[in-house]
Amino acid sequence: MSILKNKKLIFISLSVLLLLAIFLIFYFSWSTNYHSKLLPKTYIGNLNVSGLNINEVKVLLENEERYIREKGIIFSYNNESKTFPLSAVSTSPDIPENLLYVDSFVFDIETTINNAFSKKNRSFINYIKTYLIKNYINQTFLSFYYQDEIVLDWLDKNFPSLNIPAENAYFSLNEEGELINNKEKIGKTVALENLKNDLEEALKNLKQAQIEIKTQSQYPNILQTDLEVLRPQAEEILAKGDFIIFYFDESKKGKEKLTFSVAPTELITWITTKNIKQTPTFSFDLEKIKKYLSSEIAKQVDQTIILPRFEVTANKVSSWQVGKDGRELDLELSAENILNSLTTNTWEAEIKTKVIRVEDFTSENDFSIKELIGVGHSNFAGSSANRRHNIKVGADAVHGMLIKPGEEFSLVNTLGEIDANSGYLPELVIKGDKTIPEYGGGLCQVATTLFRSALSSGLPITARRNHSYRVSYYEPAGMDAAVYDPWPDVRFVNDTNNYILIQSRIEGDDIYFDFWGTKDGREATTTTPVIYNIVKPPATKIIETNDLEPGQKHCTESAHNGADAYFDYIVIYPEGATTTPRQEVRFNSHYVPWQEVCLVGKEEEKVEETEIIEEELIEEELIEE
Repeated sequence: MSILKNKKLIFISLSVLLLLAIFLIFYFSWSTNYHSKLLPKTYIGNLNVSGLNINEVKVLLENEERYIREKGIIFSYNNESKTFPLSAVSTSPDIPENLLYVDSFVFDIETTINNAFSKKNRSFINYIKTYLIKNYINQTFLSFYYQDEIVLDWLDKNFPSLNIPAENAYFSLNEEGELINNKEKIGKTVALENLKNDLEEALKNLKQAQIEIKTQSQYPNILQTDLEVLRPQAEEILAKGDFIIFYFDESKKGKEKLTFSVAPTELITWITTKNIKQTPTFSFDLEKIKKYLSSEIAKQVDQTIILPRFEVTANKVSSWQVGKDGRELDLELSAENILNSLTTNTWEAEIKTKVIRVEDFTSENDFSIKELIGVGHSNFAGSSANRRHNIKVGADAVHGMLIKPGEEFSLVNTLGEIDANSGYLPELVIKGDKTIPEYGGGLCQVATTLFRSALSSGLPITARRNHSYRVSYYEPAGMDAAVYDPWPDVRFVNDTNNYILIQSRIEGDDIYFDFWGTKDGREATTTTPVIYNIVKPPATKIIETNDLEPGQKHCTESAHNGADAYFDYIVIYPEGATTTPRQEVRFNSHYVPWQEVCLVGKEEEKVEETEIIEEELIEEELIEE
């Protein structure tokens, strides 16, 4: 018995020693081989990253992101496919197309790497699991976020039949003037949850997204049967004649009364029903009234505000454009007034407006503009005549602008419409195999210079996007800013306690923006940009076209190296400031390598000499016959 016990004890001891030895071997292997690497059977999405270190994973993820961006997101609906762009298109340095779509998707590689290399994912327990569990996978997903409203807007523009709103039954008149009630229509809309799930599932697994768009029905609230019981009341409205809308224009002498007539044919389209205790009840649609006011009345009542403009001459502020109050139709109040009048059978209603006031700036003391607080500069040597013209027009649009304390400045809003009516000239850009004129060339010079002025003044930057590729006009790399309506934009906040006045100067090939105000003791500095990861561009891309003479060559794109760049922006506030004493922001920029793109006129097809001789012989034979 004692011998058996001894054998069992020996067996147990050996087993424990063996397990301990295995444990130590595994632990030694884990601590030695995977100290700074990912464990076996580790995936980011569907990408096997087992045994890779941080730098290797970063390169791999950046390559995957580049591939996904180049391919874009393919959306399909009714056998039609279109690609949502995730990378910029080559048109012109000053016309950064697709950046709105590019910036709407952000792939957070840093967070993804941090998640993959977390202690939990690389723990010894997980290492043991890779050997003990047959189908075990240690998976991390790509971290990203996107703006779904931009995606939905793009889908609306590219798939017009995708969203069809439901139509309620409504009254109208036929050609004979008879009242008819039109049948309701079922609509459809994007199945948003399905769309989001499919999109996120593809991207988090590092797949190129190919999304089959699904729709769901939208049902009307008012049916044809609901309207039928309201026919007598609708006929009464027809008999009443025009509904009168009036407005008192107080800006004119004598408080002029303006009147507008709404025909019965319009009024009956406003009729709707409300179900009260499951019984259709006669009513008017407030939203339809607002829509009518907005499209038909507002343009006759609204007056655009004229902002004052100022300039500094001999250190004295003077006005060269006096401001003028504006007004706009108060849609909410006006629509309510009309609805109340219709409900009470009062066949007229007064509409109201809101005054948009311009503050009276009558002297220098009103805005405390005393000194220069910052200057931005850039050089546009080598620009075409049209580009120079556009830079001047853009600079003039900003010149004289006053920024209130606490106000956010937006360059896109300040520039307004960028077209011929605003004084801009077109620049030739390449679209497919054609050169077409497009407005906006030169405005990024304005954006870059304003960005640098805001930095020089120590103001908080709230929006700035670098160009897709390096452009000589905006060197040094990393300190440029792009602008395009509606995005990208240049925005910054006047966080001083005084007004800031913007002045523009163009001296030869140099443009400056001077910010005037009152210094509050803050000190702003920027470090010299660090440029790294330089990548050579691909070979020249030649596009044959019929728009040029045969053999003629026209290039609007020159080659640019790809690179990454960053600089630090440091603002130190004076003692007693209400913000953090020191604020530091790093501005990162990524520039893709850009190939030279040229159009070349197609050569005429050469007809072989033997073919010409044969054709001439055939012609001679026909003549002889």
